[in-house]
Amino acid sequence: MVPSMEIKIYDHVGTDTLRHRETAQKLLQIIKEKPDEPVTLNFKGITFASRSFLHELLSGLHDREINYTNTNKEILFMAKMAFKKAVFKLETKNEIKELVPA
Repeated sequence: MVPSMEIKIYDHVGTDTLRHRETAQKLLQIIKEKPDEPVTLNFKGITFASRSFLHELLSGLHDREINYTNTNKEILFMAKMAFKKAVFKLETKNEIKELVPA
């Protein structure tokens, strides 16, 4: 069994709120230093993660085994939302008439 790389997110970012894609990119650089190891994302100390942060982070790990620890309901919800697509109905080419969640 290959040992798992544990990323204690708070230790790397120093804040309990994750909002930006750039923050996710910094974490991805650290993770990609050991490309063959499974990754455990430890959210201890993190109270919020935006959809854009999670989308960037998880998209960058699409080919890795990922485990999660110390997540809260909001982070799990946003992780699911990060990969839901919206369906747009267009009245004209330039006007969005209705946005319906997928």
